[in-house]
Amino acid sequence: MTDSRPATQEVPQRVPAIKSVMQPILKKLIHAPDTFTRDDATIATKEIMEGRATHAQIGAYLIGLKLNKLDAEPAIVASCAIEMSNHGLPIPFTGSESLQEQLVDIVGTGGDGHDTFNVSTTAAIVAAGAGCKVAKHGNRAASSACGSADILEKIGCRIDNVKPDKVAGLLEDHGFCFLFAQTYHPAMKNTSGPRRELGIPSIFNLMGPLSNPAKPRRVVVGVHSRSLGTLMIESLKLMGLIAGMVVCGANGLDEISPEGETHVWKLVDGEIVEEDISPAQFGLPSHPLTSVKGGGPQENAQILDDLLNNKFKSPGHPILDFVLLNAAALLVVAGKADNFEDAVVLARESVESGKARLALEGFRRDIQ
Repeated sequence: MTDSRPATQEVPQRVPAIKSVMQPILKKLIHAPDTFTRDDATIATKEIMEGRATHAQIGAYLIGLKLNKLDAEPAIVASCAIEMSNHGLPIPFTGSESLQEQLVDIVGTGGDGHDTFNVSTTAAIVAAGAGCKVAKHGNRAASSACGSADILEKIGCRIDNVKPDKVAGLLEDHGFCFLFAQTYHPAMKNTSGPRRELGIPSIFNLMGPLSNPAKPRRVVVGVHSRSLGTLMIESLKLMGLIAGMVVCGANGLDEISPEGETHVWKLVDGEIVEEDISPAQFGLPSHPLTSVKGGGPQENAQILDDLLNNKFKSPGHPILDFVLLNAAALLVVAGKADNFEDAVVLARESVESGKARLALEGFRRDIQ
């Protein structure tokens, strides 16, 4: 017998709203982006770093910043970078406060497409041999054939062994230490999925060079586009750096270029000044970019070894001169020299005396 009673319909259950700190921030980005503040950026970065933001929220946040051009605002970039740095592994400098005041770094945004030799890493080692305390922050290659982590691993540096409690001693003893970004920024794993799925540059591409966990007060930053120069130097100023230099070489090179002019933004005594520089101001000849091309880790490691063993002569050898240019910039920012020519003299002496080689060898030995 057929039941003629009408079937009862299930009433859909109301899904409770998910309370999230990110939601009001995202609503602000959509409906009132002009009211988005540094505090909002700090809170959002904290939520992302501490794993409370979902992939959808992270993606929406990054797109919201980009569409509203907020990722081109120095105050926003500086706030995000400070919060990201604060979530890196803490490095104890207790009893070594004067050391921390001396720290310097040289780093690039990457993405210039030129695949040059690892000049920033080599310049850092040369500057260490000349008396700097270089806390080099870096990672594996992303857009090139060989990143700073790749070349150091190839020459035998066990970069995963650089634990926070070793950093101060390594810097005191050798003037050089490498801080592997993947080790020191474990919270960045929360962003990898959304960034990969989006497939476009985001504010995190700018934050990397600004988020050294050792928090150096003097840095040289290379950018691949002049449009980023003012943004980066103003961000450095807002982050409270003592001195800084942002450089963009000819043809969009994120280093001081061995040919043509390099545009420079300098932070000196709280003021920002701009100028164009060329190898002639360093007392060095020009070389075509093609002469400073790099290769994979094996090839670049051999070049680094040859350079530190004084097998190249300057002026005249393109890669050595390229390294001297960039090491000189770091020495000036560090306050070790008053001008580029004097800084080149110090950098060359670091190589020729073997002090640069000893800085690297000591670091490598003590992290085995």
